[in-house]
Amino acid sequence: MKRRFLVVSSIALLGALVLSGCGKSSSSKDNSNRTFKTTAQTNVITVDPNRATDVGSYLAISQVVEGLYKQNNQGKIVPSVATKIVKPTNNGKTYTFNLRHDAKWNDGSRVTAGDFVASFRRQVEPKTKSQRAGHLSDIKNYQEVNTGKASPSKLGVKALSKYKLQITLSRPVPYYNYVIATQLFPINQKDLAKWGSKYGQDSEHAASDGAYEIKNWNSSKDTWTLVKNKHYYNADKVDLKKIHFQVVKTPQTSLRLFQAKDIDETQISGSLVADAKKQFKSETVVSKYGQLAFIPWNNYRKTTRNLNLHRALSYAIDRKSLAKNVLKDGSTPAQSVVPEGEVKDASGKDFNAGVTNKLTYNLTKARYYFKLAQQELGQKKINVQLLTADTDAYKAVAEYIQAQAQKVSPDFNLTVRSIPLQQEISDFSAHKFDAGTLGWSTDFPDPIDYLNLASKAGVINFTKWTNPKYQKIIDQINDTTNQTPEQRVKLQQKAASLLNNLQGVTPLYQYASVHLRTKDVKGLEYPLIGYQKYEYASWKK
Repeated sequence: MKRRFLVVSSIALLGALVLSGCGKSSSSKDNSNRTFKTTAQTNVITVDPNRATDVGSYLAISQVVEGLYKQNNQGKIVPSVATKIVKPTNNGKTYTFNLRHDAKWNDGSRVTAGDFVASFRRQVEPKTKSQRAGHLSDIKNYQEVNTGKASPSKLGVKALSKYKLQITLSRPVPYYNYVIATQLFPINQKDLAKWGSKYGQDSEHAASDGAYEIKNWNSSKDTWTLVKNKHYYNADKVDLKKIHFQVVKTPQTSLRLFQAKDIDETQISGSLVADAKKQFKSETVVSKYGQLAFIPWNNYRKTTRNLNLHRALSYAIDRKSLAKNVLKDGSTPAQSVVPEGEVKDASGKDFNAGVTNKLTYNLTKARYYFKLAQQELGQKKINVQLLTADTDAYKAVAEYIQAQAQKVSPDFNLTVRSIPLQQEISDFSAHKFDAGTLGWSTDFPDPIDYLNLASKAGVINFTKWTNPKYQKIIDQINDTTNQTPEQRVKLQQKAASLLNNLQGVTPLYQYASVHLRTKDVKGLEYPLIGYQKYEYASWKK
């Protein structure tokens, strides 16, 4: 589990937020000093990598701070401050990195191994109260340090020299290169000592060792700018010198701004996608996104913990029709709780090819299971309220599910309550719901982060649904010292198949990432996992 509430918050994607620019884009062939005007989902709260928990902050940090590795514009892991991708020793538990000598902070000082050590210790020690502490939970002695039972110096990270860093894990983690690339960042120790609690809280107190520095920003502003960092080790390869952001509240506004050429890039969703494809055929980019929408059930309540009720609603949902006719934005039907494209099995096939107990649309079965639920609950009329975020897309999905429930039986009374996202999360946390709709994505291509949605370790398993048979498989998956990669995938497919049957959560669809992107730029891509990287983009000559 690596992203925590970042991803829960990312269901706000369906509200599509963008940037407005400062005038229309130039048609001049000389774009060398042209400001790229792009989109933002929400305000940036912080660029302190030890404290960020929200979508806006993660996007900004991915542009201004670099760790040992990073993702390129295709989502591939490549070296960054580390000189190469290393092979772990000590049975897959110890990583030893040599650092670049030319990696610098935006004040011109060198990035050192001590900057990583200081960052990791600060993030984990209890007094920091970091909501990101768990991102380092695989490191040796994490639990002892995070609970105050051991000094931060006992955390399994140390500087062997100024430019040599060693990380020791408590167990082998097959996907750890992605954790290194997306979760492990340094801090500028000198700036932290000087700024204290102001570190990363506005552009005057923002340290950067990445391609860009953030300017004209504080957490309350809905506009800000990224400016090329002259001290970045690869600065000569960064073509976009200035990137301007502004938060916009509706996809309709986003589309209008792009139509007016006031922006170079934006994200859209819902019914606007079909129109955009017609109007901007060569500038509409639809990408598969590693995020899954699903229904969590309140298992503290007798009615909504009933397995046959879960099955009844699942069989009533035509996921293909939901994606094609309701969402209309490139989203695809869920095959399991794991999105397509995350990982392949030993034969090279997608993970979901090996998942049994397929999620199918079958009204006959839906009605059969609903009758069983009526008998088990001892009631003819079954009332369920579906809680959902108040975006247009989620409202449309909820209304579709409501209509499908009526097709099962007039006695299946499913009502919809749409509220702001933060209130929805609060109600989920307080168990004030029957069922709901949520989205989840990850920072690493391993199914365990999705399978944990229904396990004891699941951060957003709000009602702590659990099943002994399912949990046993999850525990086997997590025993990485006694399995091959092939065995691990098979265990994960077994867990996903069982979850399709047990309906601990009910998978709905896999998100699409839909952007309008000017044809004047190249190299700007949207990976399955992670964020677009503007340092790889360039103006077409």
